[in-house]
Amino acid sequence: MHKSTNLRRSRRLALLLPLTALLWGPALQAEESYPARAITMVVPTPPGGDTDVVARRLADAMSQALKQPVVVDNKPGAGGQIAMQQVAAAKPDGYTISLTFQAAIALVPHLRKKPPYHPGKDFTAIGRFATTGNALLVAADSPYRTLGDLLERAKASPGKMTFGSWGIGSGGHLNGEALKAAAGVDIVHVPYKGTPAAIVALIGGELDMAFTGYAMAVSQSRAGKVRVLAVPATKRSPHFPDAPTFREAGIPFGMDGWFGIVAPAGTPKPVVERLEQALAQAAREPGMEERLASMSMTLAPTSAEEFARIIVSDYETWGRVAEQVGVEKN
Repeated sequence: MHKSTNLRRSRRLALLLPLTALLWGPALQAEESYPARAITMVVPTPPGGDTDVVARRLADAMSQALKQPVVVDNKPGAGGQIAMQQVAAAKPDGYTISLTFQAAIALVPHLRKKPPYHPGKDFTAIGRFATTGNALLVAADSPYRTLGDLLERAKASPGKMTFGSWGIGSGGHLNGEALKAAAGVDIVHVPYKGTPAAIVALIGGELDMAFTGYAMAVSQSRAGKVRVLAVPATKRSPHFPDAPTFREAGIPFGMDGWFGIVAPAGTPKPVVERLEQALAQAAREPGMEERLASMSMTLAPTSAEEFARIIVSDYETWGRVAEQVGVEKN
């Protein structure tokens, strides 16, 4: 009886093996030959901006590494939501990836009544590529020389000082709200339609302070129009070495902005590893570090595993800030 049962099992297994090979063979071969055609890199900004410039430089470098074209597909709108929804819904075969930025994937879900995606569940991390950040500025003729000076004045004049950002729910807005909460001050937020408008208002004396990205802060400080008082980052920026981090100034908040590659959730591990290798190779391309520095970014590649941790951590941090601020969701 026992020998007969084993014999029947062996026969069933023998019949199943060819079927298994038939079902899984093509998929395994596809992974082994990946990539066999062009790859689409979805970018959540319009052509011409810094994110687009980085994406195209990176796409060219990854094309060389993968021996297949990497084609940039710009899908701007809704703070990056349109692009990221497209990527989340794409087939997880490695032929749709995204060069995205922190706010699009880690902040936007907290600004929607119905989150369009979850960064830890709907995407597969490939690797971070570069870091950047925001800076707290005052006009060049401002009486405030340090963040301490500014906060001292804010405590003495609750509700009378103002800070500008590039819009409600933006990284600049939430950085300002985090500063207010941590320092226990009342500073009025004034949203603008873009950073340039906020800078004009700051220089013109309509604002006491403003948050901008590093690129704008670099250009305006070099022009002698603004001073950088501090950066809400994990460490000092090489672009403003004399500006302390918030933590150094006694404010327990700090987070780095970044650009990185993600793919749809469920992308096979061999494909992830191939893309991860291509990203690392692109980061080593001669002149890449200098090119990024010229755009006020820092080359900072990571593994897929490390980038996954960064995404989840930043998502959780922005969630706490959004809840603390009570940001209005749309």
